[in-house]
Amino acid sequence: MAVTKHLSRTLVTCLAACAAAAILALCSPVRALAEGETGNLTVTATEGASTKLRAYQLFSGDVTDVRSGRSSEKVIVDVSWASEEAEEAVTSAITSAEPGYRGTTAEDASEWLRDKVQGDKDVAPEAGSVPAAVARALSHTSGPAYDVTAGETVALPEGYWLVVSDDGAVGTGQSGTAAILALVGGADVTATTKAAAPTVEKQVLEDSGDAWQKQADATVADELDWRLVATVPVDLTAYASYSVTFHDVLSAGIAEPSGVRVYVASLSEEAWGNGTKPGAKAGWTELVNADPNSPAYTTSYDPSGDEPTFELIVTDLRRSAEENGIDVSAGIRVCVVYDAPLTQDAERGVEHGNPNTVTLRYPASPYTEARGETQEDEAIAYTWDLNLVKRSSLDEKPLAGAVLRVTDDRGRHLTQEGTWTGDDATVTTGEDGTISAAGVDSGTFKVEEVKAPAGYVGVTDKLVVRLSASLEADRISHHLEKAADPEELSPGEWALVATKPLELASFDPDASGVATAFVPNAPEGEAPPQGGGGGSVAEALRRALPRTPSTGDPTSFVPVVCLAAAGVALIAFAIWRMRGGREDRR
Repeated sequence: MAVTKHLSRTLVTCLAACAAAAILALCSPVRALAEGETGNLTVTATEGASTKLRAYQLFSGDVTDVRSGRSSEKVIVDVSWASEEAEEAVTSAITSAEPGYRGTTAEDASEWLRDKVQGDKDVAPEAGSVPAAVARALSHTSGPAYDVTAGETVALPEGYWLVVSDDGAVGTGQSGTAAILALVGGADVTATTKAAAPTVEKQVLEDSGDAWQKQADATVADELDWRLVATVPVDLTAYASYSVTFHDVLSAGIAEPSGVRVYVASLSEEAWGNGTKPGAKAGWTELVNADPNSPAYTTSYDPSGDEPTFELIVTDLRRSAEENGIDVSAGIRVCVVYDAPLTQDAERGVEHGNPNTVTLRYPASPYTEARGETQEDEAIAYTWDLNLVKRSSLDEKPLAGAVLRVTDDRGRHLTQEGTWTGDDATVTTGEDGTISAAGVDSGTFKVEEVKAPAGYVGVTDKLVVRLSASLEADRISHHLEKAADPEELSPGEWALVATKPLELASFDPDASGVATAFVPNAPEGEAPPQGGGGGSVAEALRRALPRTPSTGDPTSFVPVVCLAAAGVALIAFAIWRMRGGREDRR
């Protein structure tokens, strides 16, 4: 009898323990990490993908590796829902994608996912949206999740898992992954993130070569085209919508953008290359705001502060592309072009220039409202000042009252107000003798003297000044070197040349950006000798001595100066001998 009571107490104790274990298993949302019921998962992050991830278990079960020839396949049996949240999220997503779905069990749902999402039996057109819908639902619940770091192996309970990004940890220039489905158990499992961060590039159109570059120069108030190209290398079908914002920060010397145009193309199309001004291009579709109540894009401009800002928002890139028949499953490009001229407030020279920067803001992942942002990209526009100084060829005194016609290489004339016009116009020098073409593009300028200053001989020669700056196309440089050969400029070089009797004074392309040339006039009565006659010895000596340029080594002219001086001395000696001979004959 004692033995029987002892056995009864033992049996009751065992049954109680088993019941307690069963209750714990039923109450726990995720199966316990018991030995033999775990598997290893390692996720590798692609470039631009966030490395901080979250893993949600959808189904529990026994996972084994079934080998068939040289390959093996994971199989899950004894399938059950891992949590109530998982059951609700998965069932809702499947029925939304396939309204005729009649599955009732966890096994039905797991087979549907394996066949139509991971397998090759995708007969439901919207099956690809199911993982995104499940991830979106689970990320808004308090259901259990595991932290996963890309590149590190984590042990998880056997079963069917969904891995997504931790949206709160998506950094600058990163993007969250599309949902990853993985059967964990048996042999170690590896997976790769399905993400690549968008990028954006800014360029400015250099009109001399009709090329999009990182640097360009222009005349103040002239059309100046800027281009933004965003590359979005992600499957947009994973997103319910995909809004992108181009955020520009402009220099104070850049005017408000206008003439905005937006184009989209599949990533399978070639990028928008050089030599293409704003307009249609094969493979690219222009977005048009046909419906004011549902615009394809919006723009805003804020001139307050030291640096104005301009924003362009493509409200739903996925919708706009699909409405135009563009495949978005492999990613998409967006090209924005606008005109933002330089103003008279623009910085001169390349030391500072007039930067225009852009960042792209985009959805951090398909599942939350969090936004990611790219690294900043920049393009710069430059402009120069050209001063023409009228002065006396005798004593270098500034000359007022000279009337000049200055023509740029577009055939426009400089006005007294410093603007350019297609009508005939002239400028008159003031007391300082200076005419300033403020804020000009590099190029060729013709100078014609319409009226000479009072008391001075007019210049009838055709005068030309050529200001050249060869800006590097693919990078921003804040310095220019003087060209060894002004006729052949290499990238990063400058040249300033002029026809006689113009005299070049200086050009500082870096700090001030100011080029200066002298336009001399000879006083009446001191005109250069005609046919070799007339003129004083002092005047002959002055004209025989070449001017030392502002650049170069003046000592290189010493032999010439000596020869010129000797020649004048011989002339004076010959005159003296001739006069002496006449005196002797008297």
